[in-house]
Amino acid sequence: MPFSEHHQSAYHILPVVLPSDVDRQDIVDQLRAKGIQTSVHYPPAHRFSLYRNTFPDVKLPNTENFADRELTLPLHPNVQEKDVERIVLALSASLKR
Repeated sequence: MPFSEHHQSAYHILPVVLPSDVDRQDIVDQLRAKGIQTSVHYPPAHRFSLYRNTFPDVKLPNTENFADRELTLPLHPNVQEKDVERIVLALSASLKR
């Protein structure tokens, strides 16, 4: 991320929010076929068994919408510009299908 002043990054995660009309698993599968690993970092806490059992009627539609569309792309301290380009192009191609 470009900052207005120098900040050191932890290069920890790079979540994106997919369009609402996209099947996330399809995108995951397409990226995996191109050798790009993804993950989901932000499951909604209210869906964890403790909270589901304690508060069974809780519905958080905005949280659920975000969680269903979030996808974490590869990011680490050794990622090169060419890797970023490959990931972006692969994601873009997958979204166009």
